[in-house]
Amino acid sequence: MRKTIARITGATYGIMCFGNIYFLLAPYLVQHGVTAADTIGWILGMYFATSTLTRPFGAWVVERFDFRPTLVTAALICAAGSAGVALAGNNVAAILVWRALTGFGSSLYVVGLTTYQTLVIPDETRGSAFTFISAGNIAPLVTIVPVAEWILHHGHPQLYIWLPTVAALACLVLAFSLQPPPMEQGGGKRDWGTYREVFTHRPVRVLFLTVVLFAFIDASVVSIASLAMERGLMASFFISGNAGMAVAIRMLGFKLMDRLPRLRLPPLAFACTSLTLMGATFADSNLAFGVWGVLFGIAMGFGFPLNLALIGDVAPPRLRPKVTSLVWFCMAGSFFLSPVVTGYLATWAGPSVAFRILATVIAATALPVYLLLWKPIADSRAQEKRGTGA
Repeated sequence: MRKTIARITGATYGIMCFGNIYFLLAPYLVQHGVTAADTIGWILGMYFATSTLTRPFGAWVVERFDFRPTLVTAALICAAGSAGVALAGNNVAAILVWRALTGFGSSLYVVGLTTYQTLVIPDETRGSAFTFISAGNIAPLVTIVPVAEWILHHGHPQLYIWLPTVAALACLVLAFSLQPPPMEQGGGKRDWGTYREVFTHRPVRVLFLTVVLFAFIDASVVSIASLAMERGLMASFFISGNAGMAVAIRMLGFKLMDRLPRLRLPPLAFACTSLTLMGATFADSNLAFGVWGVLFGIAMGFGFPLNLALIGDVAPPRLRPKVTSLVWFCMAGSFFLSPVVTGYLATWAGPSVAFRILATVIAATALPVYLLLWKPIADSRAQEKRGTGA
């Protein structure tokens, strides 16, 4: 199992490297003559739009084909799309097409890989395994992204633009290394359930709501630069503190997630991220901004893998491909909507007030969500365990 977890972690890191390297695409495009801000915005957004819209489709692919062919195909699509972007030069139409392809490929890879995790990792170690693996989600921000930025700013744009292709090929190699999950080893036709069953399963509906609330706050990092600018601070202090602490939490404290009552923790996770975001709006120095980023990283470091681990806790195996794809859809949708909502609020009242409103609203939902939704689920599961003597 350790080898499997290591391979999944490597694949997670690889696919996140693939997407995160493109965070620096704007200066690359400017160097190649694409300077219009709206055009660059469309190019950057195309990846996320395609990734979001195609995530439910990922479940259909996973269910009809085995995991290894799905992941191999997704990695090849990523490699082709990134190569297309590299070869497109300043042809905006071509870049948009290839960016859309990279969004689809990465979406399919992420959905397939997460579903694979929920099926191969045992219940008793799911929390710690998911927490450790999810370090790969954020590690690129403190490893490959700074390297890519150095390469780009030191006059090597062609080397920079081919880095995502290298990451995609690494994902391809890791996809071949994954062993089939138990559901594939028996052969024959499998019953993966229906979307009607997914939405009639109450704990799954509660999970979707929680994911949206958590991801809405998590996505605030996308807009944190506007808050920093208003307060005369450097956004990198918050972002680096957040990323560094989240990686440390997931690498050093991952075993805690097996000991903690996961079904009782989701509201606490998004309440803590909300309150630390609120604190950041009162920071008056870069040091204070960085400290709030570290505190945000503690809550986010546990909260993100918690929501993924809950897929296996609340959904039976036959529904997990669909639930996984919809959880990622909820996350991606929140990352699209949160900056939009924050932008409108900031236009009306300024960035600090906008973040405070968002944090207050989300934090206020934590107690009722726990008492009315998660507590009954956790109590029911505990009663079932006592009844079976487990």
